[in-house]
Amino acid sequence: MNFSNLQYFVTVADELNVTKAAEKLYISQQSLSNQIIKLENELGVKLFVRNPGLKLTYAGDRLYKSARHILDLHNQMLSEIEDIKDNKKGKLRIGISHTRGRILLPYILPAFREKYPLVEVTLIEGNSEMLENHIRHGEVDVALSFTPRNQEGIESIELTTDRLLLVVHRRFMEQLFGNKTEDMRKKFLQSADITAFKDCPFLLLNKGNRIRMIIDSYLEKVGIHPNIVLETENTETAYTLALEGMGITVYPEMFMTKSRTYHGVDLFPLTSEDTMATIVVSYAKDRYLSKAAEDFIDIAISAWRDKNRPSFDELMQNI
Repeated sequence: MNFSNLQYFVTVADELNVTKAAEKLYISQQSLSNQIIKLENELGVKLFVRNPGLKLTYAGDRLYKSARHILDLHNQMLSEIEDIKDNKKGKLRIGISHTRGRILLPYILPAFREKYPLVEVTLIEGNSEMLENHIRHGEVDVALSFTPRNQEGIESIELTTDRLLLVVHRRFMEQLFGNKTEDMRKKFLQSADITAFKDCPFLLLNKGNRIRMIIDSYLEKVGIHPNIVLETENTETAYTLALEGMGITVYPEMFMTKSRTYHGVDLFPLTSEDTMATIVVSYAKDRYLSKAAEDFIDIAISAWRDKNRPSFDELMQNI
């Protein structure tokens, strides 16, 4: 038994599908199946029930827990050795959400790459819940995400706060406010009153998404039971459909850029503390953190602090 055998086994156990695991490991399905059979023969036990599909046996479940721990220690050891060698080589696994990566990383990665040109960077994308699990299981070194809901075993450093914007097609404004539309628009550009739109159709992210949790909690607090006409995993899908007047949605201010289309809609800031999202850099408390990972965190904090992004008011001038 070696580290490769354990990695093969853990990947199959994670996926419970040999085809998907083989694709993830960049080996053939037959070769992976042979490795698992070889490991079972070596241990003298069945690790998987194979009909129908795959399911861990009791022995497989016990091996899975131990193998994960062994591989985690192995990766920590390799990181520590790379630091001792002080040649700035090694790997850095960064967890980040699909949409937030395009906003945050251009401010951070170029500076990191300049300092660590030989470090291999891997991006692992997922929602905040997935990234929390990746941190705990040693599958990412650092993550850029919302503040973890469960802080156990995780250290977080605040990077910035992000407020939500209410995206409202002007057709809704005219229907609701008639000849007072412009006055209400000026008022809501300072602070949106979401209760004014309680009867509008809503386009929201799927339940479980952190932004959805924030807006659900806020809507409940202000007594709104929204008419949800669409749920999606993708923030940009909700935004694009709001542009077409299908409904209203919420959109992170961080995602706004000068090149984005805002034609036909108004974006009103939700200024309640209840609708603010804190973005953090997170890592595991009790796991070895490489020098490259430590420097990535420092670079992330300073790069975002010194960012040169247009303000909300500047962007609103282009609408």
